[in-house]
Amino acid sequence: MTPSQLAISFPIWALHDTPGHGAYHDLDRMMEETVQRGFNCIRFDDGAGLIDFASEPPNGIVPLCESYPGFTSAMRQSWCVGKGGPCDLLSRLVELMEAAKRHHVHVILSSWYYLHTHWYCGDDALNRRLHAIPPHERFQYFAEQLDHILSYLRERELLGQIAFAEILNEADGLNFIGGYTSKANPEHAQFGQEHEAAIAFLQRRHPDVLFAYDTYTAYTKEDLFPRNVQVWNFHSYYLWPVYSLLEGRLLQSGTDVTDPAELACALPYLKESPIPLQQVYDSRKGRLPGAEDWYRRNWLYNNLDPQRIPALEQAFFAKFAQERHHYEEVLIKALEQAVSLRDHLCPQARLVMGESCSYIGAYTLLWEEHCDDYWDMLAFIATQYRKYGLWGAAPRTCSGCEDPSWLMRADDYRRVNHILTADTP
Repeated sequence: MTPSQLAISFPIWALHDTPGHGAYHDLDRMMEETVQRGFNCIRFDDGAGLIDFASEPPNGIVPLCESYPGFTSAMRQSWCVGKGGPCDLLSRLVELMEAAKRHHVHVILSSWYYLHTHWYCGDDALNRRLHAIPPHERFQYFAEQLDHILSYLRERELLGQIAFAEILNEADGLNFIGGYTSKANPEHAQFGQEHEAAIAFLQRRHPDVLFAYDTYTAYTKEDLFPRNVQVWNFHSYYLWPVYSLLEGRLLQSGTDVTDPAELACALPYLKESPIPLQQVYDSRKGRLPGAEDWYRRNWLYNNLDPQRIPALEQAFFAKFAQERHHYEEVLIKALEQAVSLRDHLCPQARLVMGESCSYIGAYTLLWEEHCDDYWDMLAFIATQYRKYGLWGAAPRTCSGCEDPSWLMRADDYRRVNHILTADTP
């Protein structure tokens, strides 16, 4: 039975394990630790698009690789895939679902293919083929891939572990519909209709599964919103602006990272001889390009001077203490917006926040783990999720078993997740 309230962990690359390198090789241990921290649900990339269901039997073996070779070992979430090698995504999916069933954990299936997953796929021909799909055919194509996955799991009596499923993560921010900063345009209505038709196709095929629209913001464009979904999974990175302390404008395209004026915010915390940004660009040479801000993010967080981290953490403590209530207000306004827009466009949809808070760039930067007030904020915000009627939430995006917080803040995860799942809010 699906839980009445979801506390969601986010081991995004749980399937993408290469033996000896990946962070999620022992799925039973991952599920056991997930439950120990009060989570009852996980959300991850389901392998859609990379699994070949046209072969007989279906073939899930894909060569995986580093997303930004030579740089990902410093980066949270990125390194959990490891150095690379062959991975049977389909067998891993079945093993994960069986482990979830044994430990009474539910799952949210999604796909980051056009955002991140293709960075990790070492099959260049497959990547080229998937990127050659015309944009207005992509929602239906990935709906058909999700249908294959669900049908495969149904045959193995594993659908009962699915809380809900999404065709594509952050579907309102995908590059092929204009990206995160796109202005409203006539094509958005067409994409919205195509997404709605793809959802309807899945609902006909799997009437016992809930399907979601996943957005990067509560302030999503109405034309893109499929009106027939049963769940709206919106995100709010309400704390991410705190990282302006370090990132400034450095992640923006065109910013000269050799200009002392542009480097001013980060300069006190960087190595004396930083790695050139061009080396990060060159790491993906000959492959489909990554995202500009992620080239720069890898550059920035690989250039932190370990000896200057304590001073950087102190600076974050001070900025957070000064601005904490502002971040809480931003989150509450997002919740108010989500409730209002849901009631207007899709009143039957349950509300979920599947990604939240911030993304922390480097494993070595532990100010969130070290800050008690930060975890108190997460507990307060969990009460707000319940107040506004959310079905489920992820306390923070970096919440997989590979993250430093997993061991350092296990008690706080239990505290926050108890608020999210208690019978009485």
